[in-house]
Amino acid sequence: MNDSTSKPPEEDPWGFAASKPKPRATTEAGDDPFGAFARPAQRASSEGEPAVEASGQRLSGVEGSQHGHHLRDRAFSLTVALSTVFALGFIAEIVAASRFIHLTGLQGLVIIYPLGGLGLILVAFAQVTWIDRIDRQRAFVRVALGYGVVFIIALVLIANPSEKLSIIGTGLACILAEQMNFLLPLIVWAMLGDLFNAAESRSVFPWVITWRYAGQFVGLVIASFAPLLLTQLDIPLYTLLIACPIGLIALAIFLPRSLKGRALNQSHGEQENIQESVKSAWDFVAGVKAFRAIFITSSLVFVAGSALEGTFLSQSADWAKGSESKVEILYGSTLLFVFIICWILQRSAVTKTMEKLDIPGSLALLPIATLIGGVIIVAGVQVDLLGVMLIGIVAWRVPWWSIDDVARRAAMALVPDQRRARVSFIVDLVPYGIGLITAGGILGIARAFDAPIVAPALAAVFALTAIPASRVAIRSWADALLSPHLKRRKRLAEK
Repeated sequence: MNDSTSKPPEEDPWGFAASKPKPRATTEAGDDPFGAFARPAQRASSEGEPAVEASGQRLSGVEGSQHGHHLRDRAFSLTVALSTVFALGFIAEIVAASRFIHLTGLQGLVIIYPLGGLGLILVAFAQVTWIDRIDRQRAFVRVALGYGVVFIIALVLIANPSEKLSIIGTGLACILAEQMNFLLPLIVWAMLGDLFNAAESRSVFPWVITWRYAGQFVGLVIASFAPLLLTQLDIPLYTLLIACPIGLIALAIFLPRSLKGRALNQSHGEQENIQESVKSAWDFVAGVKAFRAIFITSSLVFVAGSALEGTFLSQSADWAKGSESKVEILYGSTLLFVFIICWILQRSAVTKTMEKLDIPGSLALLPIATLIGGVIIVAGVQVDLLGVMLIGIVAWRVPWWSIDDVARRAAMALVPDQRRARVSFIVDLVPYGIGLITAGGILGIARAFDAPIVAPALAAVFALTAIPASRVAIRSWADALLSPHLKRRKRLAEK
């Protein structure tokens, strides 16, 4: 990014944080591009970023300013893409998961969870070889078109009269839904990280996430209530999945055109194989203690959360007594209720919580909430009340979709541009893949002993183990901001 002194004040993206330009001086306390997330005692310097005056001003007030509107305009097309991806992803997740659990029961989850987790990790590792070397738009187009084509194949299999092929197609749709909800959003978030520096992200990211909720809301409403209409018309519920390939192909056409002329990531131009690319990303995570602790915490939490989700789904299938539409309505309505709570929190509490706890403190809330959710679901299984289990899922999902999501995106904004996407894959996606694989084993143990209570009990243990790891991230955050791994290349100015 060009020095802010060469721009008119109204075009300076740091203008809301500094009353006037200052010459760069790495020894000054105010020179802190990460100051939006660090307390005054935690200041760090960053090569290539303009100075920020440590005036103690709060950035949350920017949202209503003229510059705040400018930031939103810059983020508009990516916000639309993110909302659409989540709408399609939630339709796919709810429809495919409900159909799969209806067809196969708990045994199917024991198989599909590890396959889904392994698929996420393998695809992520395949992408890290080029995700930071090519234009983000091109990366998004490749992934969106690829998923669109595979979705068409899955639909053909689902519609096949053979029950085995239909199950395979449904399982493939489940795996695609997981990847849509993780890989595509990570690419979009990487593009947002290219367009906005750390201070700007604090203002614009909560707004982006708020509007992302609109996409989630549409997807959840369609998936939750469409069965009421489709069953009356005698239309198979899986026909909702047709929206996925159509929407993905449309996004692959729309997004590059809307971003034409924008300067995103600078390619590092290095040709690397998978091993070298993964090593480069992992060296960053391993070299910054706070990020390493976040990775460990996330892995443990997603093991617990996936086991809780699997328990809830299998118990929902038992409750529905063979009705696919009941499973889909229950699962979709549960996530819709979670969404409403998250939206309220996003409007009222998330930004204030992040200002009070900073990034690592905000990320530490999810392990505690997951532990509480695990204990509640254990009680629900014990008394055989699906309503109690529903409360446990809400306890786990709400912080994941709200404060944890915002804090995670803000943490990724601190990563240098040339490594952000691949590091995000390691920190965000690999733990979820590990969670699915391990949760499949946990559900398998519960099935082998015919004891559903085993899965949420083990999930609670994993969540409890994640709490000390999250405290490590809090204690090491100040040192992380001073790490040379967070030195950023000078970014291109927006054209």
